Amino acid sequence: MNPFSKPFKLSPGFLLGGFLALAGFLIQVLRGPVRWASLVFPANIALLALFLIFILTAFLLRRRVSFFAWLGSSAAAVPSLAWTLVLTIIMGLTAQIPERGWLGNMVTFWPFVLCYVWLTAVVGLVALNHLTRLGRSWKELTPALNHLGLFVTLVCATLGCSDKRTLEMTLHEGETVSAAVDENGNTYETGLSVRLDDFTMETYPNGMPKRFASDVVVTDKSGKEIVEVIEVNKPLKVDGWKMYQYDYDSEAGPDSVISVLQLVKDPWLPMVYVGIFMMIAGAFLMLFTGLRKEEAR
Repeated sequence: MNPFSKPFKLSPGFLLGGFLALAGFLIQVLRGPVRWASLVFPANIALLALFLIFILTAFLLRRRVSFFAWLGSSAAAVPSLAWTLVLTIIMGLTAQIPERGWLGNMVTFWPFVLCYVWLTAVVGLVALNHLTRLGRSWKELTPALNHLGLFVTLVCATLGCSDKRTLEMTLHEGETVSAAVDENGNTYETGLSVRLDDFTMETYPNGMPKRFASDVVVTDKSGKEIVEVIEVNKPLKVDGWKMYQYDYDSEAGPDSVISVLQLVKDPWLPMVYVGIFMMIAGAFLMLFTGLRKEEAR
């Protein structure tokens, strides 16, 4: 008897979660942790395309393959959420320090990643189910927005992490710099030219820093010069980079002629925001629909 045939049951889902956890554990032993750094563009785009093809195929074959029909049902959603939640709680209760072993870096722990992928696939299929029923009833719009928004957020936040760059650029007054380094000391060309004209610091009477800022001239990829003051909590956005005031020569204090900027680029972040806004829209629509029902009573 097919365990995934109707009526759908929860037990196959909990067994599948156990299988994924065991398979992930074996992969962890044999191959080591998930290497997210290898999934930089265009590898993450290729992986996303394969994942979307799988979800679309599962959706189209859901009436022929009972497993695919089950995968898009609540009978799969509940155990996938339960398994992922348990592993997330473990992550929350465990100090995430990679040097402490597998549980110290849960985002690279194969059992967690496989259960996370399973949950994301379920969310994607449920979103497709609601989207295809929009033509019959606009009541499907709320769950469609919620599930599609969650799917977009999960996928883009995960696959986009490898493309995120956080660099430090050290500037000396009067000098122009275009390269920056990451936390491992690797040097990257940013595509920007940055000249520090002046570093200023204001202090409290006891000498503690009150405000420090950098007067810079930034030349972007098009050759346009941008004259700006970068200070704490007031970053400058140029060519996809966010430039933050990060540090200075602490020994020189107010007399420092050195400024350190932190440059952050996260090309997938706009899509994460799109997913979040879709979920917010779905929540407001749910609230609005609920209020109208109350008024109609």
